[in-house]
Amino acid sequence: MSPPHALRFPPGRTLPAELSAAMERVGAFGVVYPPGYYEALLDKYTRDGVRYPHILMILGIPRISSHFFYSRALQRAGRLLDYGCGTGDNVRKLIRDGFPRERIAAFDINWSSIDLGFDLYRDRKDIGGLFSVSGAFPFGPEEFCTVYSASVFHVISDDRELERYLKNAYSALRPGGVLFGSTLGLGQGTTRSPEAWGPPRVMPEEVLAGCLTGAGFTRPAIVRRHNLPPYIDDRSMCVFEFCTQKPA
Repeated sequence: MSPPHALRFPPGRTLPAELSAAMERVGAFGVVYPPGYYEALLDKYTRDGVRYPHILMILGIPRISSHFFYSRALQRAGRLLDYGCGTGDNVRKLIRDGFPRERIAAFDINWSSIDLGFDLYRDRKDIGGLFSVSGAFPFGPEEFCTVYSASVFHVISDDRELERYLKNAYSALRPGGVLFGSTLGLGQGTTRSPEAWGPPRVMPEEVLAGCLTGAGFTRPAIVRRHNLPPYIDDRSMCVFEFCTQKPA
C-alpha cells in the first residue's frame, strides 16, 4: 500500500496553482478553455479531491517523447499498449507524432487519472474509445508488438502485484515484442530515507534489471536520467529509462 503522504500534494504545492499550471501546459497544445472553465474544474476537484496529486503536477508533460527508444517505437508495426496510461499524455503525444491511433490501446485500473486528462484536454469524444479500465488485465496473449510503461513500477508497492504487472506485459507481447518505459530509481551509491515523500518503490538499477529478466525479458537496456519530475526533490533518486524484449 502506498504511504498516505504519497496521496497528497507535497509541501508548498497546492491544487489551485497546480491546476492552473497544468491547464497552461495543455493550452500550449492548442486546447482552448471557455470562460469560467478553470473555476469550474477547481470547484470540482476541491470538492472531489485529486486521487493522485503527482499526476496533476506532470499533466501536459509527455515523458515518452524524451525516451531513448521513442523514435524507434514510432516506426514499429503492430499495436501499442500504454499500460498504466494515467492521464493519457503519452497517447496524445503518439497521435500528434503520427502513430496511427487505430493501433493504440490505453489501459489503467481506474478512471480517475484518465478523466482528469479528458477534463483538461477536452477530447473525450475524439479519443475516448482508445481507453479502457478494468480491475483485471483485459488483453489476451500476443496482442501487441510494443508495450509502454510510464511511471508505473514505482507506485506498485507489493512485490506480487509487480510480478503480475510484468507477467501481463510479457504475455500481451508477441515474440520479439518490446517493453519500454521509465520509473523512478535510486542513483548509484545512494540510499533513501523510508520517511521521504514520494513513491513506495524506488529501485536501484540492478534490482530493476532483475525484475525485467525475472519476468522473462531479455537484454534490458537501462539509462539513468536526472530530470526528476517536479514533485520530487530527493536528490538520491533518478529516472531510469528502460527497454527490453520478449524473446523471439
